[in-house]
Amino acid sequence: MRISRVLSVLCLSFFAALATVGARPNILFILTDDQAPWAIGAEDERARTPNMDRLVAEGARLTRAFTVTPVCSPSRASLMTSRYGSEVGITEWLNPGKEPKLGLDPALPVWPRLLKDAGYTTGLVGKWHLGLTDAYHPTKFGFDFFMGNRGGGWSPKDPPFEKDGVTRKFEGLSTDILADEVIGFLERNKENSFALCWHTRAPHAAWLPVAEEDWAPYAEMDPDIP
Repeated sequence: MRISRVLSVLCLSFFAALATVGARPNILFILTDDQAPWAIGAEDERARTPNMDRLVAEGARLTRAFTVTPVCSPSRASLMTSRYGSEVGITEWLNPGKEPKLGLDPALPVWPRLLKDAGYTTGLVGKWHLGLTDAYHPTKFGFDFFMGNRGGGWSPKDPPFEKDGVTRKFEGLSTDILADEVIGFLERNKENSFALCWHTRAPHAAWLPVAEEDWAPYAEMDPDIP
C-alpha cells in the first residue's frame, strides 16, 4: 500500500473516531489563500495579525510543514481527501476557461461527509475551487451549508457569491462579507456539534481595496518584502 494511501486511511479514520467520541469538539477550519510565512506577525513583526498570532501562541506552530502542491485545486483536493492531487486526477488549478466540467470525484471519502454522517452540522464559507458544475457542488461532499464562490477568485469588493443556491452580487468588502457569514453560522449552531470550513481568498492578489483600519498601519511604509 502506498504511503499516501496509508495517510489517507489514517486521517479519515481519525475524523471518524473524532465524530463518535462522547464529548465531541466543534471544529472551525480556517484556510487562507496564498499566504506566505512572513505574512503573519508571529513570523515577521511588520505584519499586524493579532488574532492569528494568538492562535499561534495558544496552539501548535508547525515550522517544518509544507504544501503538497503549491496550486489551489490540488492542495484543496488533498485537504479534502488526504491524498495527492495526482491520485484523484487534479494536478492543476481548475480553469473554467479550459476545463469547466472537471472536479473532485464526489464518490471519494472526505472528512466533512464523515462528520455529517456522525451528526455534525457542516458548512463551507468562501472558496471551493474543486468543481464549478452542480455535480461537484460542496453539498455533494457532506456540507449542509455553502455560501461563497465555486471558482477560484473574485473581486475584493462587491463580489458575486452563492447563497441558498442563488448567485448574486454582495455589496461590501469580500473579507468582511464572508466573516459575517461565518459568525452567523457559529451563532446559529452554537448548541449543535458543528464543523465549519472558512476558506478565504485573502491575501491572494488582487487584494486591494481593504478596510481603512487595515490599511492605516502600512500607509507610510515601504517594506522590504522577501
